[in-house]
Formats: sequence, C-alpha cells, structure tokens
Amino acid sequence: MPADRPQPLPTHLRELRGALLGPLLLFGLLLATTFAGSDAILRAMLDYHGLTGSVSLYAPAEFLRVRLDLAALAGCLGALPLALLQTYRFARPGLKARERAFAQRAIPLSLALFAGGTALGWLLVLPRLLPLLAGGPGEAQFSLAQTVGLLLSLSLGAGIALQLPLLAFMARRAGLWDGGLAQARKLAWGLLLALALFVTPDPSTIGLLLATALLVLLFETGNWLAGGARG
Repeated sequence: MPADRPQPLPTHLRELRGALLGPLLLFGLLLATTFAGSDAILRAMLDYHGLTGSVSLYAPAEFLRVRLDLAALAGCLGALPLALLQTYRFARPGLKARERAFAQRAIPLSLALFAGGTALGWLLVLPRLLPLLAGGPGEAQFSLAQTVGLLLSLSLGAGIALQLPLLAFMARRAGLWDGGLAQARKLAWGLLLALALFVTPDPSTIGLLLATALLVLLFETGNWLAGGARG
C-alpha cells in the first residue's frame, strides 16, 4: 500500500466533504420518511407497551416536537453505519496497522452489539421495568414527550451499555490502552457517569449510583477479560 503523502488542508476538506455526503443524504431521506410515518410509529410503540391510553399532550407543539425528534433519531441511527464506514475510509491512510486492525474489528462488532442491546432493552428490559416506573393510580396520565423519551433512552442505553465489555477488551488487546489507572481510565469512568445520567429514568442519587456501578462493572469486565487473555 503506498505511503500516505502530506496534502494541503483544502484537499483533505474536499475529501471529507465527499465522504460525508452520502451519510448526510441518507440522513435526510430517513428523516423525511420517518416523519411521514411517525404518527403510526408512535402509536405502535405505545401499543406495544400498553401505554396508548396513558399519555397526554401538555404543550401545543409537543406532538410535533416528538415526531421531529423521532425522525431525527431514526435518521441519525440509520446513517450511522455509513458515516462510520466513510470516516474510516477517510482516516485509513493515516492510521497505523494496529489502529486499522482495531477499527476493522471494533466498528462492525460495536454496531451489532448496539443493535442487539437495543432490541434486548426494548423487548426484555422495558416490559419488566415499565410497571415499576409507571405504577400508580389507574387514571394516571403521562406526558407523551417524556414517555417516548423514557422508552428510547432505556432501550438505546441498553444498546450502548452492551458494547462496553467489547470496547474495553479490544482496546486493551490492540495495545491502545494498558488497562492501568491512567488518565484514560478516569476519562472512561467520567463518560460512563454521563451515560448513566442519560439512561437513568429518575437521576436521583441511588438510581444514578446503581446505573454507574453497572456500567463500570461491564467496562471493567472487558478490561479483566483482556488482561486474562494476554496473561
């Protein structure tokens, strides 16, 4: 493979623009398509978890905002694989062999685990957790925006959490991180705390601590497995 030759900044910017054009077009297409069918999608989401009669609108533009958020999320998730592929192709000439090998393994496995974790969160976690979160008087009503946000944050959070052992394992196996108590680990734990804030339905002290502890446990499990495989 020919060595990477230094190029002017405008050349790199043109290449980056060309690489991201496809993901942007796909994002726009998915956003428009999802928004057109967002009413039926929202009804199907609420019906699946038995929440159709338990949600109400508390703001004039709430329904429109939820539809736009759902469409934007669908566009982002749908275009993400292509965006990662194009970004890797753009950065590949400047990567070392070890870094290329790590990216080629980590990206597809990470996407697969994210999809699988999100499906598990939607099909297994939410049906068991919602009765605890939504329990109350029989006539209780919830905000549509908050209810949809809860469904999406818990299911997507499960998809993100399921990747942690893999990413820690592969980063250490590839030699990108030594697993020690260095700045990288402190940064990782800080990101896990931010993720816990995202996926915790009620970010009280106890709930946040439990979510953070679970995410750190998953992360350190991958780190431990990598250390054992190396040793």
